[in-house]
Amino acid sequence: MDKTLESKTFADIFEKSIKQFINNRESFLPLVIKNFSDGNREYNNYIEQLFHVMRKFEGNFFENTDKSLLKIFEDYTNEFSKLYLMHVDASRKNFENYLETRLSIMSSWNEHMKKFADNSQNNL
Repeated sequence: MDKTLESKTFADIFEKSIKQFINNRESFLPLVIKNFSDGNREYNNYIEQLFHVMRKFEGNFFENTDKSLLKIFEDYTNEFSKLYLMHVDASRKNFENYLETRLSIMSSWNEHMKKFADNSQNNL
């Protein structure tokens, strides 16, 4: 019999595998954060270039735009932006609540498991 298996239990084997899964999954976090950051930077560069071209186009073709039309467009855009930002804020709060709830559930499970383990040990 393999000497490394002599003192092992099913629990030892499962625990080792599960911890490897969790640690491996956690290794994705830096990649996700970097990709999100890089993507935002590229998106901002794209937006800058887009509006640079748009300003040139406006300067050549819409030199005498009616100021009241610009005001209406600005008001519309501001209202749309407010609604969008409210949605983003609500989504962020929902996600934050989800994460807090998930952590709370895991903490609760851990507390119950510790009590179960303590009681089991006392009864053996």
